Amino acid sequence: MKKALELILKLLALIALTMVYAGEIDLTPLYAHIKAKYRPSAAYYVSVLSALAVFLILLDFIQVAVVWLYRRRMRIINDDNFVVGIRHLYSIVLVVGVVIGLLSLFQIHIRDVLTSISIIFAGLAILTKDYVSNMINGMILTFSGQISIGDNVRIGQHRGKIIDITLQNIHLINDDDDVIYIPNNTAMNTDITNYTRRLIKRVSLDFEIDLKYLNSVEELEQYLVETLNPFSDQIQPNSPYLRIAEIHRGSVKCKFQYILRVPDKDLERVIRRTVARRLVQLISAREKYVDKISGLPDGREEA
Repeated sequence: MKKALELILKLLALIALTMVYAGEIDLTPLYAHIKAKYRPSAAYYVSVLSALAVFLILLDFIQVAVVWLYRRRMRIINDDNFVVGIRHLYSIVLVVGVVIGLLSLFQIHIRDVLTSISIIFAGLAILTKDYVSNMINGMILTFSGQISIGDNVRIGQHRGKIIDITLQNIHLINDDDDVIYIPNNTAMNTDITNYTRRLIKRVSLDFEIDLKYLNSVEELEQYLVETLNPFSDQIQPNSPYLRIAEIHRGSVKCKFQYILRVPDKDLERVIRRTVARRLVQLISAREKYVDKISGLPDGREEA
């Protein structure tokens, strides 16, 4: 109801200002007391200001109407990439329109400005190329559909959930609730892994363990699987398993993976923390055991 009323008021204001700009509504009586020599200037300023107001209200009306119609059609409440992209376009067109309106208000022709300060514009273009490139890449990322707000991704060395995509940065929140700002240029020039777009919502915990603390892969796998017993209702049966990713001289890199029945970022964080702590507990116990038997004569175990 509030949005509909806002649209109606903007539409009425748009119609009134358009009539003023077209001359259907005469505002001359409002400045009739001004001397005759200033009346043409006053009429010019009224015309420019009314045109600028028409532009601002029309642009805002179009943006609100498009977003409202899109949300109604797609039946969504929160912002997605399309809504964010429309707002980015709105901001760019708004800045350009206001600059042109201010130049017109001071009776400065855009062609004369571009001609007289073309060298300055060339210098500004060089100085702001990274900023402009970031903006363009932000628009590409927004409308490409490769990543969306709410996706769980890895960009370079950073992994987290996308909470916003602006014209300059991608905002990630990681497992430690730290907000990471990644420039759009960096995102476009690095590998992006989108875990949300996988057909199977597999969760992976990567770790490295020294061989002296590892009796067998099967034993370690069984230990980690038993760690998931409190969460058995949220995990698909027979999905947890331990995979050897890399083998080094004195250690191995492992991936402990499982599949959640329903993707849940908070639950994933809780399970990840639980498994990591139990793994640290196991390694600590093995380390104490290894140190104990290493202190015995000839490294023999106690009877």
